[in-house]
Amino acid sequence: MRGLLAFAVALAALAAPCARAAVNQAAIDRFNRLPGPMQSADGALYVSCQSPERADLRWPVLRFAEGVRQNLSEAVLPLGDDDAPLLIVLGTETNRVESVTRRSVGAADGFSQLAIHVPNPDTVDLELLRERIAEALLRERARALGGAYASLRWPAWFIRAAVDASRGNVWRAEAYEKAHALLAKGALPPIDAFFAPDADPPREAAAFFAQWVLERNAAPAKREALLTAPWTRPAILGAAKDEAWPDWLRAMEDTVFVPGTLTRSQFERWSALLVEPKDAQEALRLCDALTRQAVGRPRLFRDLTALYLQAYGAFATGDEAAYRARRAEADSSRDLLAHVLSL
Repeated sequence: MRGLLAFAVALAALAAPCARAAVNQAAIDRFNRLPGPMQSADGALYVSCQSPERADLRWPVLRFAEGVRQNLSEAVLPLGDDDAPLLIVLGTETNRVESVTRRSVGAADGFSQLAIHVPNPDTVDLELLRERIAEALLRERARALGGAYASLRWPAWFIRAAVDASRGNVWRAEAYEKAHALLAKGALPPIDAFFAPDADPPREAAAFFAQWVLERNAAPAKREALLTAPWTRPAILGAAKDEAWPDWLRAMEDTVFVPGTLTRSQFERWSALLVEPKDAQEALRLCDALTRQAVGRPRLFRDLTALYLQAYGAFATGDEAAYRARRAEADSSRDLLAHVLSL
């Protein structure tokens, strides 16, 4: 019996290395099957994958990251550096609850790399991924300017706002209408509200506040200083007056974000100009204002504006009968368009 037990122990001892070797070989084989990373043309962005089954997601994620970087570079500063590339890792095994996490990686010779981990690329929150990519690129640019990794002082909401400010015009057109509605109701956050420690401004207002801040610091040297400046009103806005912010937003009322479109609020602002002129000078002023608001709008709206221009033109020349006739025709068409926009 003791001999049989000894034989079993010896057999197990011989089998253990073989089992470990099999496990190690399986891990090696799996590693060898992992697809290599994809990189941007300039080597500033990399996308790797921890699962061969999801390798086909590397390309669309890389394109997504490149789009975020391009838009943000145009809105803020050129971003991305092949000396410190951003790595996006897909399909990592993690117990973290977040859809997207980020970390910094240090290496020899001062090399540093920022990594964003995407546990499940099939269900990732693209808005969160967009913000993480933006934050990583901005932090790296701030570090490259001579500061520490944490030298980017922007609050999280302003990073998101900078991303929003770099979005396409369709999103910005809708956002402007919401921000302008706050302005019209007297609910637009004042400048000081954006610098409060617990600031959480409405997203649409924050996006245009970010655009205003960036425009006030348009020179490259000022943009660079903006990345590492403390988040205080004097450091970010200098001596800007309280009314400068709402005045700037109001001045964008005639902006055509998407040519050929017209919103209900834009129509209402245009309609507010359709008053009875007191004299020829006011009639000509109304013609000028209506013409500006019609630029880039739909053909139907431009034709309607032309009717009012004819009416006000007749008023300016003293032709009362022509004014009344053209005005009645224009008002009838305007009522029809107002009904269509209200549907």
